[in-house]
Amino acid sequence: MPKEHQVGRLKMLTLRKKIAEALEEECLDLQEIAKWFGIKEKEVLDHLEHIAKSVHPKRLIVEAACCKRCGFVFKKRTRLNTPGRCPVCKSESISPPRFMINRA
Repeated sequence: MPKEHQVGRLKMLTLRKKIAEALEEECLDLQEIAKWFGIKEKEVLDHLEHIAKSVHPKRLIVEAACCKRCGFVFKKRTRLNTPGRCPVCKSESISPPRFMINRA
């Protein structure tokens, strides 16, 4: 596709579609997505929840958050935001979940 068509296509995409395309290319956390697109993390959460429902047949893959202190992994967590503190050691130093869309 010629470069001018690619630029025009990117302008036509909705923010949600731009986020989805970025997640197809690389694994990102909430802060990285918010910074990349110039929006608040809360807005990113809203977009991710919708993207998770609408990317069929692909899937939104969530790499679980984990405690930086004891290594506890939040495997069963269903919410997409970063947990406040670790249930094991009570540390508030938590690595955020990371998101990616699989290439099915």
